[in-house]
Amino acid sequence: MLEQLLGAHLTLLIGQGVPRPATLAVMEHFVSAEIASSDRERSGFELVFEAVRAGAIAGLFPIMAEPGLKAGARVVITATLGIRPHVLMDGIIEQAEFKPSEGEGPAKLHVRGKDLTFVMDRNEIEAQHPAQGPGEIAALILLKYASYGVVPVVIPPITAERPNPIDRVPMQRATDYAYLTELAEAHDAIFTLIPGPVPLTSTAYWGPLPRIGIPQSAITTDMGPETNATGLSFENAESEAASVEGQVQDRQSGQTVPVQSTAPLRPPLASQPAIANQATARRNLFRTNGAPTAAQALGEAQAQSDATQDTVTVTGDLDTGVYGSILTPRGLVGLRGAGLDHDGLYYVQSVIQKISPGAWVQSFTLNREGVGTTVPVVLP
Repeated sequence: MLEQLLGAHLTLLIGQGVPRPATLAVMEHFVSAEIASSDRERSGFELVFEAVRAGAIAGLFPIMAEPGLKAGARVVITATLGIRPHVLMDGIIEQAEFKPSEGEGPAKLHVRGKDLTFVMDRNEIEAQHPAQGPGEIAALILLKYASYGVVPVVIPPITAERPNPIDRVPMQRATDYAYLTELAEAHDAIFTLIPGPVPLTSTAYWGPLPRIGIPQSAITTDMGPETNATGLSFENAESEAASVEGQVQDRQSGQTVPVQSTAPLRPPLASQPAIANQATARRNLFRTNGAPTAAQALGEAQAQSDATQDTVTVTGDLDTGVYGSILTPRGLVGLRGAGLDHDGLYYVQSVIQKISPGAWVQSFTLNREGVGTTVPVVLP
């Protein structure tokens, strides 16, 4: 069912099993939708509907009986700007909250859920992954979710090793989601589900932060009629950037070898990275949970250092009608109008879509590793 929103359309598929377009009776009582998408955190959603009593039967709220709005139902939320549809969420309802009327306005039904990581986080298992590196393990686990339309995209870390099964066998004692996330964090990678590109499909991305590609439409501030962002805030926690060093006993040779991180492996977005400021940069000791080889320890140390690099955080809001596009996380965006220190390219960490009839606000969080732009100009 389509809901008119500022020249855009919102499509809602709901249902147990295979979801279907929400009925007119459901969409007539639609109040708002909020979709939170992130690169590292699990994405989630909240849908709000008016709960109106049935005229014939006192005490009956028909929307409460809708199977597609009960726990366990699958929800697909798609927004269309112009002729291009964009899947904002493909997930499962976890809970519902009923709020009775308090005199003004009808009662409300709030349904909340998570993306399809919900089905990956239900069952803890014990499994062995002999002679497999982290990328191979991730690809094998994700194949189990093909029936949900999940397509794996796995980029193995360049510093990872495939352990000899005589020496060590990777063990999983967790849900698939928890184990995939644990593997990613150990290599400064991310595991995230990207809904789409068409309804009932999702891309399961396991790999490094996607800090490359064509930037999205620019976020603009303090540029008169071209301004499309409000409430911008720039925070630079420069002292959080850290190098990592220490030593480890190589499991294969038995010798103690030094371990030290080098220059960040991520594509640079700032001309003055915080890690280069020797007056504030930290030095952290290398920590490992196992007994790695020297090569594996070097990769872990680099991952621990890289995870501290993004010290500049930008938050703000976009009016979608003015911005004219849908900002998505897990990619780049240009920012202009904030001065030489803060203009340039940023990585989009998270976006919260707040949609209601006649209004659509996108709240965003961006980050990068320091101040100063690396590009001569930011295009609109």
